[in-house]
Amino acid sequence: MTNQKLSRRALLQMAVPLGGLAILNPMITLAQQPAQNLTPEQIMGPFYPVIRPLDRDSDLTRIVGKRGHAQGQVIHLTGRVLNSRGEPVRGARLEIWQANAKGRYDHPGDVNPAPLDPNFQGFGVQVTDAQGRYRFKTIKPAAYPINPANPSNIRPPHIHFDVTGRKARLMTQMYFPNEPLNEQDIIFKDLGAAKDAAIARVLPAEKGLEADSLMVVWDIVLDRG
Repeated sequence: MTNQKLSRRALLQMAVPLGGLAILNPMITLAQQPAQNLTPEQIMGPFYPVIRPLDRDSDLTRIVGKRGHAQGQVIHLTGRVLNSRGEPVRGARLEIWQANAKGRYDHPGDVNPAPLDPNFQGFGVQVTDAQGRYRFKTIKPAAYPINPANPSNIRPPHIHFDVTGRKARLMTQMYFPNEPLNEQDIIFKDLGAAKDAAIARVLPAEKGLEADSLMVVWDIVLDRG
């Protein structure tokens, strides 16, 4: 996959009807020129859910049938799926999975001694709308040691994505800006010049959302859409 540099786009506030809800979110508009950067492909990692949760909607902070909500800082993760010409990809299917606010995956292979969060869904699914938009409500994952026996080797906060468009599929990971562990992470460093395309933009919460939550905005660019 050829990696080029992604242009900046203006952020607009608009009502986004996803999942039957009209939500005021800053969204990224399409520029009048083609998208300049493909989102880099990355490994799936070992913690893709063995058994997917029955509740697999776009809100990972609550589990249907439970009263509690997930621990950690709430983030509203939103963006667009585009093709290499900057056109929206309608009907793209996105799966995300991630560690909880303590750095633990709900996976039998995760030997991290950090506790599980019984109220965190950990996995979600969304389908993009006519403008290629997606939206998840989740929490910011914590960093975690790759091998608990060697706590100095720590992965930075990140969220895994499996994106299936009309003609292309992409396995990738999204990172947060200004994380000191990013440049120490072997997977992130291996992206080389494509690092910028793997980092989301983080903005303050918009009116009507949780006061201490964040907007995390990340476009995903597929080679063939």
